[in-house]
Amino acid sequence: MHGERKLQSCIPRHQALALVLLALVLLDSPRGTSAQFETEPLIPKGPPGLTLRVPPLQTVNEEEVLRVTVRVEGARGSPRVFVDGLPPGARWDEPSRTLTFQPDFIQGGGRHEVTFTATDGRATARERMTIAVRDIVRPPEPRILQREELPGTLRLTLEQPTDTWLDSPGHAGRTFPAVVSVPLAASAGHSMPVTVRLHGVGEWPPTAQASPDRFVIEPSDPHLTYWWGYSESLPRGPVLEGAVPPYTARRVLALLEWVLRNYPGADPERVFVEGDSMGGAGALALGLLDARHFAGVFARHAQPVARAHRPWRLAQLSSLWGMPEKEEVPDAGGLGVWSRLDLTRALRDEPGARSQFLFLEHGKDDPIIHFGAVVGRSALTGTSFYEMLQSQHIGHVAVWDEGGHVEADPWLGTRWWDRGWNPRTDARTFLRRDSAFPAFSRSSWDGDPGSSGNGRQPWRNDSGYAGDPKVPGDTGWDGDVAGMLNRALRWDTRRLVDTHRRFVLPLRAVLGPGVTDTPVVDVTPRRVQRFRCLPGEPIRWSFGKASGTVTAASDGSVTVPGLRLGADWTPLVLERERT
Repeated sequence: MHGERKLQSCIPRHQALALVLLALVLLDSPRGTSAQFETEPLIPKGPPGLTLRVPPLQTVNEEEVLRVTVRVEGARGSPRVFVDGLPPGARWDEPSRTLTFQPDFIQGGGRHEVTFTATDGRATARERMTIAVRDIVRPPEPRILQREELPGTLRLTLEQPTDTWLDSPGHAGRTFPAVVSVPLAASAGHSMPVTVRLHGVGEWPPTAQASPDRFVIEPSDPHLTYWWGYSESLPRGPVLEGAVPPYTARRVLALLEWVLRNYPGADPERVFVEGDSMGGAGALALGLLDARHFAGVFARHAQPVARAHRPWRLAQLSSLWGMPEKEEVPDAGGLGVWSRLDLTRALRDEPGARSQFLFLEHGKDDPIIHFGAVVGRSALTGTSFYEMLQSQHIGHVAVWDEGGHVEADPWLGTRWWDRGWNPRTDARTFLRRDSAFPAFSRSSWDGDPGSSGNGRQPWRNDSGYAGDPKVPGDTGWDGDVAGMLNRALRWDTRRLVDTHRRFVLPLRAVLGPGVTDTPVVDVTPRRVQRFRCLPGEPIRWSFGKASGTVTAASDGSVTVPGLRLGADWTPLVLERERT
């Protein structure tokens, strides 16, 4: 205490005041997983006059739209306004200085502290705003029917009652089965990831499995709605008389909300959705259209374009959704269900979908979800799913081989591509909803998936050019029989730096024995938390000895083309021309 008094007596009053202000600014700096290892440089507060006009508290109901525009006064030149702490699903449009947020029905009861920072290069102003979401949509809670202990796991069998939010008015009140596996070691201080697992046709009930290292949510879709929904007029009226709300998707999200609310050890930043066949299509739809809730999507044998299903499936889904050529009743977003579930459109049009990470597996001799699902062009967008992944710079790894719908590749076997790397759990490249990752595209290491026939098989409407999955080399699809997009490309999230001024993320390629050719790839940071850019903003980049300037796209994303990745970690560095 005596030393502190002596130090204070030796410092002039104006310097002591400056130190106090510095301490307050540092204490007020936003913290998070994506602004690691660097702090923002301190910009002086003076001269007085730079002011942010931000309302202190905004309240919004679930499913309603909140728009808040902030004003900057007293700035010199054109100030930048950065925002931190956005709720999942919220959007910040810096040119108009407008925050837009439409919370969905599982975001009620939350409070979000949003920080706005304005700077003109000479002075800064920082203000906070609280967003409170009213919980007004309250579907029935699931009921626990049975508890079963497995190694390290509590397995819960549930029934999920419905109301008119989770079901059509004519069906409301019925129940659906579900299973939730709870890892016994999870706690608020030791959180674990959550996997939402969607079954395929004929794959319910699920086999009991221990899950000591993650939560697993297994809902059911007994009516084969492809994890979306059905006409609100069912069962009493014609399908075409009503809209097609996503009743089934809502039931899945309601189960997720129940788990996150009742188990503090379930990590909301590490929720993944996975599935095979119908479950794969549902995983893509949920993961892209409700991307705010998921850190990654893992889909096998998935059809990403609803109109491209084989004829028998089109007829079955038409009994729930109406005919694909007669989308007479649009949803709240102005789209019919068939267009809504064309996921090439989602990647093109929806910012949330473009921020998602996808892991895809398909078979060229799959007669049920044939390979045209990913290489055939959508009638709506004129682009295939693989093409849209590349052109929109989506984070993805895609695998294909000569396997069938359930059969492994006859030459390569099961999971031939797997070398132990899993972006859900890898110690370096782990995925989180609140952390940036690199979307790789146009890698020189990519295989050639092809797009049409090679003459070995005739075209069939139900199975495309598929051959016999037990016969090697007989597939009728052209291109490489087996291959990958974005194979062996890695990033190190532990060394991520994501601040208002600077973004740093180390990258490398995994070179096998004897491999000397290194890949050239385009890199687009996705899920950036703080290094948000204006459309058309020039951004300086460096990667080892290479450097240059790129321009941010119309959505603010930044793509650095033609980076050559080596075997050693090399940081990709992005910096603003000015702030």
